[in-house]
Formats: sequence, structure tokens, C-alpha cells
Amino acid sequence: MKIFKKYILVTTLFMAMLPVISCKKEFLEVIPKGQTIAITTADYEKILNANFLATSFNASVYRGDEVAGLQPYFNSLSGLINRRMQRLFRYEDRVYDADQLPDEITDENNYIRKLYLFNKVINEVMDSQGGTEVQKLALMAEAKAGRAICNFMFLSDFTKPYNATTAATDPGIPNLTIADVTQKDFKRETLQQGYDLVLKDLTDALPDLGVITHRRKISKLVAEFYLARVYMAMNNYPEAKSHIDAAFMEIPAAVIPMELYDYSVVLNPEDQEAPGSWFPDGGFGLDNEPLAADNTEIIYNITAGWFQFQAVDVFVFSPETANLYDPMDRRLSLYTPFEIFSSVSHPNGMRRRTSGFFTGIDVGPSLPDMYLMRAECKARAGELTSAVADLEILREKRISGPAAAVPSAAAASQQSMVRFILDERIREFAITGLRWLDMRRLSQDPLYNDHVNYTHRIYGANGQEVSTYPLKQERFALKFGERMLNESNGLEDNP
Repeated sequence: MKIFKKYILVTTLFMAMLPVISCKKEFLEVIPKGQTIAITTADYEKILNANFLATSFNASVYRGDEVAGLQPYFNSLSGLINRRMQRLFRYEDRVYDADQLPDEITDENNYIRKLYLFNKVINEVMDSQGGTEVQKLALMAEAKAGRAICNFMFLSDFTKPYNATTAATDPGIPNLTIADVTQKDFKRETLQQGYDLVLKDLTDALPDLGVITHRRKISKLVAEFYLARVYMAMNNYPEAKSHIDAAFMEIPAAVIPMELYDYSVVLNPEDQEAPGSWFPDGGFGLDNEPLAADNTEIIYNITAGWFQFQAVDVFVFSPETANLYDPMDRRLSLYTPFEIFSSVSHPNGMRRRTSGFFTGIDVGPSLPDMYLMRAECKARAGELTSAVADLEILREKRISGPAAAVPSAAAASQQSMVRFILDERIREFAITGLRWLDMRRLSQDPLYNDHVNYTHRIYGANGQEVSTYPLKQERFALKFGERMLNESNGLEDNP
């Protein structure tokens, strides 16, 4: 069966990656038992190819306010990874047990390992043997952009949302720029210094990056996209607009196909034999949904891990999220209202994710995100007609019939248009973790901070609310945990 073939493929890829991403006994053992040896330019290229950012960003999936929990499934979760899910969802102060490191059960500390390898390429590749100057500069540019993306993820997990008035004194992350496995000092620099390094790395990388040739290779398009995403995280929408415009300029030069899928075709359950259809649904996920390497909407493959069999029916999108969708919205087919292996429906219109069940959820640069980012930047600048045009390019690929048009009431004013786009982002990215980035920046937005509901709710089988968990401002930043603090000189925890 196709579903099991896909599972075997993904499992095989994961096992092949274990030497690179495997867990460690100690936090400071960034590369197990010694340094990576590289001599030739080709060696450094292999390091980059093995150090792609495909599996990261997991914690955010459980923190977005569009997600709800269901009983009795929530309380039945057990084990380290599932206990972490529960704590993240409940916005608890402690996510890890006192004797645990983040990298023992998830990817947060994976940042340290990846940063080591990116730094190794940045600091050494220009002295490598056998490559041309152009090849070496291109590899260094990829590594700088990779370090920037990794640091931005690090900042998004472990620091407060960016606020220009306090960033110079708010704690950031350790800005690691050397490849030294003996390093023990992890003093945090300021939040402003962290964002400055991210922006500098991406900007410095641009001249030596090429066109997009593969969805696991960093291109100029990837760097422009992330400059836009980072500036949006900083609530600097004019700068974000300039970089998302530059990203769109890179699309025609792409060597691989780049286009939006028409969900009226690929997610049409009544046309299951149509070429390219993602149906049938094998119960776990859409059998024919393309893998990242073949997905024409993906620009660079970064995936939030999702598959935990015990948690299939635990996390659903909330009743408020359900109400955002028009009945003609084909994106609903990426979710199911039914319990797994059952015809019982989840209450209140809530649905669990099926898309990405085995392959992970795509959270990296994508064409849908580009259209939504540009539309929001235009709307915030008062360019409403142009914002509507961008939004409808996407909506016409997602929603059948006249419902794809942006409602006239939404397009009537700047504020209503921005709010409609923020809702559109939820419709497009529900239960992916990308909502967490929006929550962070909106929490610092003086005009639209009321758009965020900072509360998680758990519902019973009858649809009644059984518990609520409000998000404290402090928990926009994860705590590092006791063991990591004890094993890292100078590392200070979040409040």
C-alpha cells in the first residue's frame, strides 16, 4: 500500500540521518567524541548537505492558539515526548524534567549541533583544497544563511518577542560563531545582538547564493524569504516588503517547478482517479501527497515533526478556528473530523490533521507564505487593492467558486484587511506551528495585539470545555531547564 511505502521511505531517511542528528549523553558534546574532519571543498559541501534544517521547530506546533486539546486522549498521553507535548500545550513553566536535556527528547537543543557545523564551514571552507573561489564563497554563503535560520529558530523558542524599545537589554541567545567542541561558555547576548547577527548573516550571504535548484539547498530565494520573515518578527513591515518583493523576483529563475497547487483538483475526493490527486486518504494521511522534494509549493524543506501515534486524536484545531473556514474551503480536506479508526466525530467542528502525518509539517519558506506575507505588508501600507489581488491568487487555489473572493467588508479598510489576512494565515497554516510566530509578533503590535487569544482549551467528548490554560507573557520564551543550566557556563534561564 502507498501509505506504508511512504512510511518505509521516511523511516529509512530518518535512520540515514541518525549519525548527524542522534541524541547525546551530554549537552556540551556538540559533535560526539571529537571534531568533524574536513580537508577538501567537497568535504565541506558534504557537511552542508548533511546539516540541512529539515527537522526542527517542533515545540511551536503545540503552542499556537488555534490548537485545542481533546479528552480523554490528552490525559492518556504517557512517556517523555508526550509529557513534553502536554506541558507545552498547557504553557507550563517547566517543559523538561530536572535530569533531562532538551535534545534527549526533541530538537530544541539541535540548534547547538547545527550551529557547530555551520560555523565550521564558515570559518574553514575558504582554506579548503580543490575548490574554486566561487565554489567556496557559495558554500560559505549557504552556511551563513543556515546559521541565520537556525539562530532565528533558536530566538523564537528561547527569547521574548522582539520589541525595539527593549531589545537592547532583553536577553537573547548565545551567539555562537566558532566551531569548538571544547567550548563551555554559553553566555547570552542581548536580543538585539541576536537579531543583528541573523540579519547580517542573511545579508552577507545574498551576493554568493544561487537560484533555487533543490528544496534542501539554500538559495538566494530562501535568504530573501527569511529576511522578510525576520523583519516581520520585528514588526518592520516596510523592510519585510522589500525582501519579499525580492523573493518574488527570484521565482522566474527557479530551475525546479514552483507553483501553487489547485486544491479543487488535488483535494477533490470525488475525482480520486485524476492524475496528481492526493486522495485516497489511507486513514493516517493523504496517500499521494507529494514529499517535500517534489512539492511545487515548497521553497526550502524545514519540517515540524508531528508523528506520535498516541497523540493522533489529542490535538485538533479549535472551534474558533473551525468557524474561520468557508464550507467550500478545500483546505478542510487536510484535516478530518473523525477519530482514527472510528466514525465518531470530534465535537464543535474540530478536526485533527491528516496531512503531513508521516512526512512532517512543512514550516519553511513556501509560495503560500510568500503571497500572505506580501499581502499583509501591502495592507499595512494601505495598498488594499494590491493586497486583495495577492490574497485572491492564493484563495482561488484553495476555495471553490465565488467564496474565493475577498469579502468587500474585509477589503473596505486597512484594519479589516489586515485582520482578514491574519485569519487567512490561520486557515492556511493551522496546526503547523507557524501561528506561534504570528502570535509572538502580534503580541508586540499596538494595533492588532487584540487579534490573539492567548488561551488553550481542552474539551470533553461532549464538546464541553473542561480546562483552560492562559499563556503568560513569560512563556513566550521556553526555559532551558536545570540540567542544561548546570552544564553550561554563563547560561542564564528565562524568568
